[in-house]
Amino acid sequence: NAALLKKLVEKGVITEGEAAVLAEEANNEWNDAAALPSWVNSMTLKGDLRLRYEQKQNGDAHAETDGRPARHRFRYRFRFGGTADLGNGWKAGFRLASGGTNPNSTNTTMDDHQQNDDIYIDQAYASWSGNGFTVYGGKMPSQDKTGFKFSKAILDGDITPEGLQVHYNDIEFGSTTVGINTGVWIQDENKDDSNDEYLYLYQIASSTSLSDTMKLDLAWGGYTSQGGQFDDTIHSDNAGNDSGENFSISSLDAALSIKQGPGVKLYGSLIENHAADTAADGLLYGVKFGSAKKAGQWEASIEYRELEANSVYDDYSDSDFGAYGTGSNAGQYYNGTDAEGFVLKAKYNLYDNVQLGFAWFRTENNDADGSAENPNENDRVQADIVFKF
Repeated sequence: NAALLKKLVEKGVITEGEAAVLAEEANNEWNDAAALPSWVNSMTLKGDLRLRYEQKQNGDAHAETDGRPARHRFRYRFRFGGTADLGNGWKAGFRLASGGTNPNSTNTTMDDHQQNDDIYIDQAYASWSGNGFTVYGGKMPSQDKTGFKFSKAILDGDITPEGLQVHYNDIEFGSTTVGINTGVWIQDENKDDSNDEYLYLYQIASSTSLSDTMKLDLAWGGYTSQGGQFDDTIHSDNAGNDSGENFSISSLDAALSIKQGPGVKLYGSLIENHAADTAADGLLYGVKFGSAKKAGQWEASIEYRELEANSVYDDYSDSDFGAYGTGSNAGQYYNGTDAEGFVLKAKYNLYDNVQLGFAWFRTENNDADGSAENPNENDRVQADIVFKF
């Protein structure tokens, strides 16, 4: 205490030199006690909580009597994780999340008479970066967080794949930067035979600065499946391929970003499954305005999608996009492919860490004919509030 030392010097109890020594010793003892453990300085923690109201219904006037009642759900998503910097380019990360075992959703529906809910391991991975390379192994972050630039419409952003990925992003041609992205996702290990299941991903992506306010992003790539169970999906009928490669997807993605005013982004994707004989194509295009990152900022987008039944692996496509089935599947809302329609989204940041969100999916089944049994229009509405910490 500086005031106490000063008073002791004034009364002649200690000299000024002795007071200085005591002050230095006290400061050293304080710094040693207050020093944080090394793991605290190397660890970054973060999480988020999303509360959602969702309604989905068939647009047909006879929906209630045809076995397609409107559904109202209150849901939440909780995620918490961290990243540890291990030095020498190495990092280790983890994340825990709500939800079930569904790979493309971490939502938990509020029901079941207030029972306690489960927490699952959503990420558990190691990564290394150096000399333009970034390598991931384990249960990794979603593809759009690690370097791939596939649309979330064909690879849902909630999927945290298990396997290995290698990214190289150190190729430059003037104002253009080119990256190469590859990965092997492990689907299933079959104990009864050697026909294990894998997904092989590849992509070449470029980003070109056209001016101080304009950028063009292009990407071409896809994925190929290997194994015997990839045909076991709701919509796809790719069974029977002798090679076992039921999906061989190629995707061409483009985005033009203009940073003037609130900002505008025009984007689109062309998709084809070369392993399918029918219903093999997909298409999406849209426009986005603004960017909701900080308090008071907003964004809005409108997008059109058409994903034919065999265009992509429907178990991995956007889990929010779909339509009510037809024929023997009438009355059930199926997420994934064999659907087309518009997606309207909007976000507004109340604070840096609190965001409001709205989404409206206006879709129809590709096989719909407008009858009571096969209605055209489906609506899915979501209202969110997200807290980040």
